[in-house]
Amino acid sequence: MRKEDDFFCFWLFIFGSIFAFFHMEPTFLKSFLMSPLTWGDALDFFTPFAVVPTAYFLYSHINRYSRSYPSPHPSPKILNTLGKVTLALGFLLYIEGHGLHLSANSIARLLQSMKGSELYRATYLFDEIISHIIWDVGFFLISVGLILLACKISFKSLSWKNIALLSMGAALFGIAFTANGIEGQIVIFSFPAAGAGFCLALFFYLGRKKEENSNPFLYFFLSAYCLSLILFACWGIAHSGFPQFSELGWV
Repeated sequence: MRKEDDFFCFWLFIFGSIFAFFHMEPTFLKSFLMSPLTWGDALDFFTPFAVVPTAYFLYSHINRYSRSYPSPHPSPKILNTLGKVTLALGFLLYIEGHGLHLSANSIARLLQSMKGSELYRATYLFDEIISHIIWDVGFFLISVGLILLACKISFKSLSWKNIALLSMGAALFGIAFTANGIEGQIVIFSFPAAGAGFCLALFFYLGRKKEENSNPFLYFFLSAYCLSLILFACWGIAHSGFPQFSELGWV
């Protein structure tokens, strides 16, 4: 069982790291690879090719583990079905939102001198509003799908090494999820979504604790969304609102 324990904890760390890297790093790569394409655009192109396969990889191993080590308290079939539907819908929305954002964001950079034009307003609508909503809703649904599908996994305990891996991955996930919400101007969705993700993970986490079992997925998302809630609250209090990082000259 320890081998599977290590496996899931390591790949959840990788999952959090990939999500944070591909969602945050392109913002800082502003130099041109080949005008008007920046290095950030080039890296961002690969975002769904990194995030979605990693999430699906985790899903496939959740299924494999569940068949090899059936839980003595199996979750209802409706929960498994709901998890699969939620995960699939999350994949579709995530890819759709990313495609819209990648193209609209690249075009918007070239229209800064046309802010009063219909063209700029249309590009801004897809760049900063529609794409971010679809994209972030998609990723939130991916996380919810993984929570629902993995809630049946049980380990007797988690080693300190694995708790450290999960904590680092969760921290990266929570920071990136918060940064997406603030810079994408969708705090009105992301802040409550972090609360919903936290409550969902907490509900199943407490159930596992009653059985004296541990679940790395629940620990990961519980920690990640808890951190996100704290960061959203601190940012809102410190600035009496939720200004973008770019408005403050941070990026």
